[in-house]
Amino acid sequence: MSETLNMPMMLACGLVMVAALGVSDRRPSRGRIAAAMATAAVMLAVACAIDMLIVDFDTASTAVEAPLSQLMVAVFALTVCRMAPAPGIYAAIWAQIGASMLSELVDLATMLLPDPWRVICRLALTAAVCAAAYALCRRRLGPWLQTTGSHRIGRRKLVFAVCVGAIFLLLSNYQLIFLLIGSSGHSYMVPTFRLLIGALSLLTLYLQNDIERRQRTQMELDTVRQLWRSKQGQYEVAKETIEIINRKCHDLKYQLAAFRMMHDDAEIDRRLGEVERSVMIYDSAVKTGNQVLDVVLTEKSLYCEAHHITMTCMADGSGLGFIEQTDLYALFGNALDNAIESVMRQEDEDKRIIQVSVRQERGFLIIGVRNYCDRPVELVDGLPVTTKTQDRGYHGYGLRGIRYTAEKYGGTMDIRVADESFTLQVLIPVASAA
Repeated sequence: MSETLNMPMMLACGLVMVAALGVSDRRPSRGRIAAAMATAAVMLAVACAIDMLIVDFDTASTAVEAPLSQLMVAVFALTVCRMAPAPGIYAAIWAQIGASMLSELVDLATMLLPDPWRVICRLALTAAVCAAAYALCRRRLGPWLQTTGSHRIGRRKLVFAVCVGAIFLLLSNYQLIFLLIGSSGHSYMVPTFRLLIGALSLLTLYLQNDIERRQRTQMELDTVRQLWRSKQGQYEVAKETIEIINRKCHDLKYQLAAFRMMHDDAEIDRRLGEVERSVMIYDSAVKTGNQVLDVVLTEKSLYCEAHHITMTCMADGSGLGFIEQTDLYALFGNALDNAIESVMRQEDEDKRIIQVSVRQERGFLIIGVRNYCDRPVELVDGLPVTTKTQDRGYHGYGLRGIRYTAEKYGGTMDIRVADESFTLQVLIPVASAA
């Protein structure tokens, strides 16, 4: 009788943990809570039926317990908790491994009890463990796994977690353990081995997250420093520009008086051109509605102005708030650095053109950076190939960083080379902000 409770108890712990990981800051409505409880009850009933009708410890049928439980937990996360696919699957893997370990601890604690009391104690301990697991996941594990209040799961991180989850399901299988220990009896070796595999799996996922958080912290620190230096540089440039314009304005009344006495149109045009160049730098200040985007675009615009590069910008940055400042600065910084380095190779200044666009369309944030390119560019795996004879401005490091950032927010990066132009386009679903 006690063995038929293995899958339901493990599933109960998994559902409770994934619900805690997927809950938002806002308290769910009563209707949603009722729907979640009803769905969980149906899943537990199905698990009981599977254990009673299908699973037999004398055969290999026990192998279906953990995978089916993992599947149900993932479905619960995606449908009832309404998590996005990548965060939902990732949270379900954490929940399944944790639930399996908690189930084994309960099994170890009640192993020596006779069957009627063992069932009662297992049910009581499972209820207590579920309550403790919910509180721990809700207050500690959930916030630790989140980034700026929401789950950000990239493709590589998800693939790594899926591999860890698959290895855990394989190594914690009862039949494999029975084969390794040479016995199918219910002894302390089975739950101990499963606890060891679970602990190693959770430790692997923990280290992956810890390394990622440390890298993100260092990147944020570097970006903050870069933003500060950019602000300081822009202040110095603005200060110098104002001084130049003030001097020009002071002389303007005398130049206008001189213009009235001139009859040479060419000389007048030359003098007016000097005045225009003195004040033209004010056009380099970009206002998009996003402070970080303003900083990076203004910085690059000033650089372009000083190096005779024409950069046009049509950007609405009001909808970029869901992208972290470090990611936003790195994305646009890398994209514009590549474009600037490429057009700087053009001897004809009329071909030094960069076009930047940021807009929202059909639920997607569309970022485009287009520049003149009259050299052949070979694409491999969606990235330009770097050789000694090709444009080194299209090196892969910055573009790989852009692709990583796009995939981090569930988007894609695309490169198009046509009509003597190089176009970098990034699409990010706006729904990822939720």
